[in-house]
Amino acid sequence: MIQTLIIEDIEEKFDQISDNLIKKIKSIDDIIALKKLYSNIIDCSNLKEISNLIYNKSYSFGKNAFKYKQNYDAIVKWISQEFKGKTLEIFGVETGRIVEVFTFEPVDIKIHTGRLDLIFKDENNLFYHCEEERNMTQDDLFRCGIYHFQSVRELGTDVTDVILISGRKYNGPYEITTKSGVYKPVIIDLTTKNGQKCLEEIKQEINEGNYSRLIELIFLPLYGKEQGYERSRLVKDVIRYEIDLLKKDQIFEKLVAATLIMCNKILDKHVLEEFYEEIKNMVDILEIAREDGLKQGLEQGFEQGMLKDAREMVFEVLQEKIGVVPSNIVKKIKMINTRETLKGLLLQAVKSDDFNYFDSKLSLALS
Repeated sequence: MIQTLIIEDIEEKFDQISDNLIKKIKSIDDIIALKKLYSNIIDCSNLKEISNLIYNKSYSFGKNAFKYKQNYDAIVKWISQEFKGKTLEIFGVETGRIVEVFTFEPVDIKIHTGRLDLIFKDENNLFYHCEEERNMTQDDLFRCGIYHFQSVRELGTDVTDVILISGRKYNGPYEITTKSGVYKPVIIDLTTKNGQKCLEEIKQEINEGNYSRLIELIFLPLYGKEQGYERSRLVKDVIRYEIDLLKKDQIFEKLVAATLIMCNKILDKHVLEEFYEEIKNMVDILEIAREDGLKQGLEQGFEQGMLKDAREMVFEVLQEKIGVVPSNIVKKIKMINTRETLKGLLLQAVKSDDFNYFDSKLSLALS
């Protein structure tokens, strides 16, 4: 659907577009690249610039392009917005307020996919490298030590490693001592937490209008010692609850997507596909969606899908340029039901440096 938006926008600006360019746009399956492409087309003044943008090697195209890394990168961006202004208290780590979240991948160390691996920077310019280790072994501790000094080389010495242990309980050493010094990360044992109890607590708080622990839902599947059926039951309970909130429009779909991606090594693929069947019209950034394919639907459904994509792009541009989008602006944007108006708002979002400016343009669009 975003492919159609891009093609229509190019045709509207330049009257014509080559068949080869149309085929190339339609071949793009990476939803993140498509949204980035659509936002960047606004700044193009001719078809040559658009062609260079589309054929730029920084984009990944084709059915094989939608891999875990693209999904994970999208979630990192969303988590970054959610953690800004908060602390790492949910992990039991005292920090200042978080001002930035990013990833760090040394080229000479293989990073395990399917794991949380983020660096948080707080208001005191201190860095916290937070990595989840599922079924941790002593070898993982050695690897984290190597990774630690790689990050120190880039970020300086104000780096604290935080290892989140999940899965099987870890019985190995918590530090590495040599003649040259000690590597002693902060180790948080998530296996000691009661996932079901935390889920019920969060449900109660949300029922009372308190959403402060909402982001913790992403990490609940890592809590506890349970394995097999019991672990899967907790994960399913969390995801079903998130879907219920999503249907009530109480959360963004990316929270559900983040949880599903976090669980990609816990739940069987067919179970993930079952959840996808329930939310496939809400969440479009999972790889299983690519495998399911784009099915032909009624014209009304097609139009609604494009409106949803256009709204999401406005949200993402605002988040990237200004910060977390206030709920009153989110509600106003969701009231708009024409693509032309949303295209205009996307341009205003690109130009905006603060929410007051954008809100004034949004009010004009709704008047």
